[in-house]
Amino acid sequence: MYQRLNLNKKIDLNRLPIWERIDLIRPFKLKCLSCRSRIAANWRICPQCGAVLSAGKPKHPHCIWVNACWEDTDPHTDTMLLELLKDVFAKVFSAFRSINVFLTSDPPDPLQWGDKFTHIGLIIAGVASPLENREPVDYLGIASFHPGGVTDRAIVRLDQILNTADRAQLSTNQLSNLIANTIVHEIAHTLGLDHSELPADVMNDGLDHRIHSLMPPSFHAEQITRMNYAIHQHQLSL
Repeated sequence: MYQRLNLNKKIDLNRLPIWERIDLIRPFKLKCLSCRSRIAANWRICPQCGAVLSAGKPKHPHCIWVNACWEDTDPHTDTMLLELLKDVFAKVFSAFRSINVFLTSDPPDPLQWGDKFTHIGLIIAGVASPLENREPVDYLGIASFHPGGVTDRAIVRLDQILNTADRAQLSTNQLSNLIANTIVHEIAHTLGLDHSELPADVMNDGLDHRIHSLMPPSFHAEQITRMNYAIHQHQLSL
C-alpha cells in the first residue's frame, strides 16, 4: 500500500490540527535576572530596576565602609548610639538593595578589597575631637563628588544630627530615619548622584528634618540606574 501513496503531495496547512500549525521554535526573549522585565541584548543596565546586565565575568560589587569613628563619649551615650545605629544600618542597607555595592560596618579585608573602597565616617565633634577649634558647621554631612563617577570618602556629622533632633524633639524612630537619610544621601554622592530639587527626595539639598525624619531612605529607578552605571564604569577602569 505504501507504494500507492503519493508522498510528494503538498500538505494543506489549513487542514492540519492547530497544535501542528503552531511554531514552537520561538526566539529566546532576554529578561533581567533581577526583575524579569524584557531587555535588549546590547543593554548594560536594566531600565526598570537598575541591575547591571553586562555580559562576561560578573564584576565584584563596590565596597562601602560605614565607619562609626567617634571617640570620648560617655558609656551611656555610646551604648545609645550603637543601639540606634543597628536600626539605622538596616534602613541604609535596605535603600541599597538594588545597587551593586557591598556595605559593611567592619573594616574591609585588605586581601579582598585593598584600598578600592569608599569610606563613610560617622563622627561626633566632641571636646577632645580634632575639630574642637574649628568654626561650627551647618551641614549634616559632606562627601567627595564627581558627577556620574565613584569617589572614595564622605563624612556624616552625627553631632549635628543629634542637635537637630533635640531642637525638633524627634522621636527615636524619627532620629533613626534622619540619620539613615543623611548617610544614604552622602553615599549616593560618592556614587555620582547630584542634588535633587524634590523636597521628599533623599538627594534633596538640605534634607529637611520635617520630611526626612518621617520616612526611611529610598531611591527611584533612574537614580538606581545611574549609580549602578557609575559603579560599572568604575569597575571597568580598575
